[in-house]
Order: sequence, then structure tokens, then C-alpha cells
Amino acid sequence: MKRLVEAVRAWLHARAKVRVLVLGDSHVRVFEHWLFLLAMPRTAFEVEYVAGGTASGMGNRKSVSGAYRRFSERLASTPHDLVLLNLGEVDTAYTIWRRADLKGIEVETMLRAALRNYVGFIGEVASSHRLVVLSAPLPTIAEQAINPDPEVKMRQEVSASQLDRTQLALRFNARIAAVCAKRGIPYLSADAAALGPDGVVRSSWCRRGRPDHHYARLPYAWWLVRALRGLRHPDGVALR
Repeated sequence: MKRLVEAVRAWLHARAKVRVLVLGDSHVRVFEHWLFLLAMPRTAFEVEYVAGGTASGMGNRKSVSGAYRRFSERLASTPHDLVLLNLGEVDTAYTIWRRADLKGIEVETMLRAALRNYVGFIGEVASSHRLVVLSAPLPTIAEQAINPDPEVKMRQEVSASQLDRTQLALRFNARIAAVCAKRGIPYLSADAAALGPDGVVRSSWCRRGRPDHHYARLPYAWWLVRALRGLRHPDGVALR
């Protein structure tokens, strides 16, 4: 099945009318889902993800993840009509809280640094590329979740509850949305669709079987397809 999907992807990409370069952390791997081939066959999504890439790291040209370097190289080397950018979840759901716990740094100070660095990178990309910014996914792992996965355990080490982490992520997204609106950069927010009535991610957007820090791919992919098909960039680029 995987080989068939990849064969179909290659065939469609060779005939695509619009090419989109997707940059972000591991959450952007949702664009590898087969739904995009079915629902948006004339759009080719090229994904460049950096596991653990952060908004904060965009201000550090020599960060451990190397995200800035990798994104810059891909922007320069991959032909594209549009760039989709998605960073922030690691900072707001884990890194900010962990650093605050370990070093006694105020959460608000860490948040401002992440926003400053991310806004700087957004401006840099938007200055020479057609850009659309996606909201950072909200934290999906509850503090009481039971799972042997080392990454899940690591994320549960922070003192903040899932509700606290979610509220910080919402604040992060709201501020980035405001910056994008001021600069005329399209911004797509999945927050309303993903957020449940209890103030955290709704269960249908969480992966079944065991806790995971990514959204369930199918509902997230469906939302992205609808949002992107309704988008027309100010420069006239439309995705289909």
C-alpha cells in the first residue's frame, strides 16, 4: 500500500499546477497523508520537517536542531509557488515550561523570546516568498496519561497541566495571528476546530491507542484540506 501511495504521489507531483513547500516540526508530516493526494491532486506538497524544531530556535542560526539552516537551504533549492510554515508546539507545550522549571525563568519571558524569534523568521520568509502561516498544534498529552514512550514521559515531567499548556499555546497562536494580520500574511488557525468544550484538545483529534503529541492525522488533514482549498493568497495563488 505504501509503495502504491508513493507511486501515485510521484505521478501527481510531476503534473502538479501548484508547488507548496511546507516547513515546520514533525507536526507538518500530516501533509504526507494520502488525503491530500485525493482531495488536492493538482497541488504538490514538499515537506521539510525538523524533529524538535522550535519557534525559539529561529533566532539561533546554530541551534542544535539546525532548523534555520535546513529551512533556509530548502527555501533556496526547492522550486515552489507558496510556503506553509508551522512552528511553536514544542515551545509552548514543553520547552518553555521545562526551562522555566529547571532554570527558574518566567514563562512569560520564554514566551516573548519564542514570539520574537518566530516573528523575525516569518518576516524574513515573507520578504521574498509567498507565505502562509499555520497555527501551532495544541498539546495533546494529559498529565495523567500512561505510556511507556520516553518522549511522552519527558513531556509529562513539566509542572504545567495540559490546560495550562493549552492556554499558553492559544496565546502564542493569537499573537502570531495578530502579527500576520498586521503584515497581510495569510494565517490559518485550527484552534477552534481542535479545541474541546473542556478547554483542551477534543478526543477525536487525539490519536487512539496511546498518548501522542501529534494530532490524529485524518481529522487534522481534513481540516487542512478545507482550509487550504478555501484559501487564495493575496498574490493570486490558489490551491486545488
